[in-house]
Amino acid sequence: MKKIISSVFYTALVAIAMSSCQKGEVAQDVNSLSIGSYVTLVTAGNNIVDATNLSGSKVALSVKEYGSAQDKLIVYVTKAPQTNDRTKWKKVKEYTNNGGTYNLEVSGQEIATALGVTPGPGETYVLYNQVVTKDGRSFDVANTLPDLATVAQYNLKLTWNAVVVCPFVPAQATGKYTVTKDTWDGSVGEQVNVLGEAGKATLTYMFVYAEPPGVAPVVVTVNPTTGAATVARQTYGSYGAGYENFRCEGTGGFFFSCKGDFSINLTHTLPNGANYGTYPYAIKKN
Repeated sequence: MKKIISSVFYTALVAIAMSSCQKGEVAQDVNSLSIGSYVTLVTAGNNIVDATNLSGSKVALSVKEYGSAQDKLIVYVTKAPQTNDRTKWKKVKEYTNNGGTYNLEVSGQEIATALGVTPGPGETYVLYNQVVTKDGRSFDVANTLPDLATVAQYNLKLTWNAVVVCPFVPAQATGKYTVTKDTWDGSVGEQVNVLGEAGKATLTYMFVYAEPPGVAPVVVTVNPTTGAATVARQTYGSYGAGYENFRCEGTGGFFFSCKGDFSINLTHTLPNGANYGTYPYAIKKN
């Protein structure tokens, strides 16, 4: 088994070297090709950047070299989505190889400086690990075969993300909001009152066109550190005979009190289990 695994990894490294060849080069015997190089994941650390503390907020990652001996590792960045066009990458920093392991840290301010922008809540930035071998060759996601880069067995760590958020501050969240997206109820432009409390926000009334019986405020659970928001299944209102006591629930939302934004996708159901689908909802503080 060990011989098989070693053979697989050798083939993978040769594949990296082959994938970096330029168009028009003559194909060679695989045994005459040099061995490629990359880094593998050791430990995935924090991937959250606090928009209100860019200089003190860092994303982190620990990786180690594999393949041809490396001289250094250079970290580049772009705003998501990922691109393999190196001309769009901006250099953040570089690390000299010291013992084969790199403990990478990138602050929100370093991302801002590299790109010349101020990262805001809800944005994602892609970081690229480019290794430079001692004989001067470079390897990264742009010249690595896609199948190799994405196969979990190889544990390659060629890219990683920095997700920008801001803490949820109840007093900051409290106030009157305007509905900016509501494809379920069509209430864009209507007003909603929000009361921020520790770890939650209460919206009165979230769906302003709903009717009794069952009209009720909707409680949104919010992570105090990241602003990640969820809505547990709860009744919010009715829409006439046969459509009483509609319920909503959702995950994957965000309540960024620092910019007065709340957005989430909500699924609407009736008590009898009838599912009317999932729709985006968003509000903005006045």
